Amino acid sequence: MKAQISHLTQKSHRFKGISGCLAPLALLLLLAASFALVSCGSDEPEKVSARGRSLEVHTTHPLIVEKVAFTDGAGQYRVIRPRASNRQLVLLDITLVNRTSLVTPLLIDEDAAQLGDRRGERINAVNPFEASRVVDTVDPETDLYTPFLWGPIDLDREFQVEGWMVFDVPKGLILGSLWWEEVDAIITDFIEYRRRR
Repeated sequence: MKAQISHLTQKSHRFKGISGCLAPLALLLLLAASFALVSCGSDEPEKVSARGRSLEVHTTHPLIVEKVAFTDGAGQYRVIRPRASNRQLVLLDITLVNRTSLVTPLLIDEDAAQLGDRRGERINAVNPFEASRVVDTVDPETDLYTPFLWGPIDLDREFQVEGWMVFDVPKGLILGSLWWEEVDAIITDFIEYRRRR
């Protein structure tokens, strides 16, 4: 499955049709509901963002999984597993946003993104279609981490594309930063490298 491109929407936050003494009451109810929602939290994973000259990168924190199961375009069931027992699969749900350029042509491949530590090793993304193997049985978690962010994409202004990228990294690697290298050079940090004094 390939990532879908979607148009950015702008939301209006104005009150229309509320007048007189109902406006303060509506505002008070809105504030109470906001506090209740914030205190309850949400199921949506926290995203980290960084901006380059042409693109914005929004990504979830690294997710370590044992395997990634998906259905390819031909309807075959496929599974990606780590290459060795001393390695692990790491997934990132990445959203790329184009707010400035008329059209931004992207080629998302192994060299487009790297995951690692600013002070150490960086690991390139894995091609999910080449790193996977065909299996006969359906996994219960099939297509849980799809669509993949992979291949050529023309991203128009005010559009975004979202998908999962897979990394096969050594166990123990500090998953501190994502380096985006396609079109822009953007670094997104998941950890604080500088200690506050």
